[in-house]
Amino acid sequence: MMRSNKGLSLVEIMIAILIFGIGITAAIRTLPVSNRATTRARNLTLATNLAQQKIEELMNLPTNDADLTGGAHNDPDNPVDRIFTRTWVVADNSPIVDMKRVDVTVVWTADGSDNGVSLTTYLTSRR
Repeated sequence: MMRSNKGLSLVEIMIAILIFGIGITAAIRTLPVSNRATTRARNLTLATNLAQQKIEELMNLPTNDADLTGGAHNDPDNPVDRIFTRTWVVADNSPIVDMKRVDVTVVWTADGSDNGVSLTTYLTSRR
């Protein structure tokens, strides 16, 4: 006698649901990890852009401006975008005479740990 193979048995349906459930569970468990990674990447990009923006501002100032005097400086707009703190340090005559080394640092706290970006440029009065 020939048997009809139309339709699915209950066991086949239960196995398919089990496999689908395992796949969905694995996908859902990766969401918090990917969310943290996305947030970290976004903050890193924003901090780098804030540091680069400050370097561009400082490059357009005359070399005798108060923001380019030797020593540490705090951004008056701190905290920038509510979470970032931007500072810069100017070293006169570094690495050679009539040159200034400018280190701009942007720091923020996320997930209980401190993070930061630091960019360096050199300025001279002969621009």
